[in-house]
Amino acid sequence: MQPHVNTLANKLIIVSLFDREVNCRRAASATFQECVGRQGNFPHGIEILTEADYFTLSNRVNAYLNVSCFVGQFPEYFESMVKHLAFTKLFHWEAQIRILSSQALSVLCIFNPKFMINEILLPLI
Repeated sequence: MQPHVNTLANKLIIVSLFDREVNCRRAASATFQECVGRQGNFPHGIEILTEADYFTLSNRVNAYLNVSCFVGQFPEYFESMVKHLAFTKLFHWEAQIRILSSQALSVLCIFNPKFMINEILLPLI
């Protein structure tokens, strides 16, 4: 399982924070919690679980703007989160998701401005 831990952790974080449906966010969070408990090698697993729980992820705005800001401080998750928001969610069919994605990108910008400029902003322009 070790070679797949980072990929799995990143994908679960993305779904638990940015999925449109509350049930998918909660299921991904529960899966992340289960993996942290069983594997014990998910990066910053306990810290993330204390912030990203059943209740904090139930509100989409809170998940996008507050919980994602907490998770974004960890470099293991930052790049995949930002790339998903910029290259997937900014083009979502629902306007509210596009708005929340742009707001989340602005909140996450403080953690690595050079990456945001070089890897995100330039390709978007």
